[in-house]
Amino acid sequence: MNTREHTKEHAVVIVASTRAAAGEYRDRSGAAAVDFLRGQGFEVPDATVVPDAEIGAAVREALAAAPAVLLTSGGTGLTADDLTVETVAPLLDKELPGVTQEFFRRGLANTPTAVLSRAVAGLAGRTFVMTLPGSPGGVKDGCAVLADVLPHIVELTRGAGDPHPAGARPAHSDPAYVAAQTGQLFTSTVTDRPLEELTAGAAREVMTHAMGALVRFDGVVRDHDGGARVAALRYEAHPTAAAELERVCAEVAAAHPVRLAAFHRTGPVPIGELAFVVLAAAAHRGDAFTACQQAADRVKAEVPIWKEQELASGVTQWVGIDG
Repeated sequence: MNTREHTKEHAVVIVASTRAAAGEYRDRSGAAAVDFLRGQGFEVPDATVVPDAEIGAAVREALAAAPAVLLTSGGTGLTADDLTVETVAPLLDKELPGVTQEFFRRGLANTPTAVLSRAVAGLAGRTFVMTLPGSPGGVKDGCAVLADVLPHIVELTRGAGDPHPAGARPAHSDPAYVAAQTGQLFTSTVTDRPLEELTAGAAREVMTHAMGALVRFDGVVRDHDGGARVAALRYEAHPTAAAELERVCAEVAAAHPVRLAAFHRTGPVPIGELAFVVLAAAAHRGDAFTACQQAADRVKAEVPIWKEQELASGVTQWVGIDG
């Protein structure tokens, strides 16, 4: 029997959709997840709808209350603002790949494009978490997979055999002041000055005594590209580049419990010198690694800065940002 017979456990549904949060359309995927969980006997409020960039903060806030189940919908696709999987994965203590494998198997039986979605499932402390697509059909596929196994998962994680007492361990058991120090972008700079001198003190700016990890990405100009030797290189920035760099990095910082800084150089940059730097400080290394990589990837994809490189052969090429 799927319906839980004893005291109702609490569950939460969070929808990541910038358009739905702005009232441009009525989300139905979250409602489908809520209906499923209520049918399973959980106590579930209506789904919380947040912009894509705020999914990280919403998930962390929900996990702090240690619900039995947390389901998300939306943000599992391929576009730059699909951030849910990247946000949730570092919060999991144990992943359950069998759940996601069955989810994809079931989805493929309905539509071949199911393979283009992304998902993660697992345990964050005593909470079962799964990321579902932002469509009612995708949510129903996920719920069909969970229908038979969710009661067993909750029994194992919330029952007498659980090594963590009820409410004792959210995903990260940090003091409240830690969260107040994160989700911040300290600087995003586009400059023709050498980054070696500009970034020398940046680590001191993003770090505090509450931060236990600092991850830094250095994009260095190399002497080859596409199998050919590079003799010289210069970067050109669109007039909107500084604003776009700030936007991208602010969105990444808001989606993760990090303190972020980013720098990009323009003009001629000698081989071996820094062209692009990202620093991410966090209380935990997984958050810092994830935010740093996401910022670097999104800047490369979204910020209008290009490089002109002169090959040793004398040929000149224009290419995308150097990663």
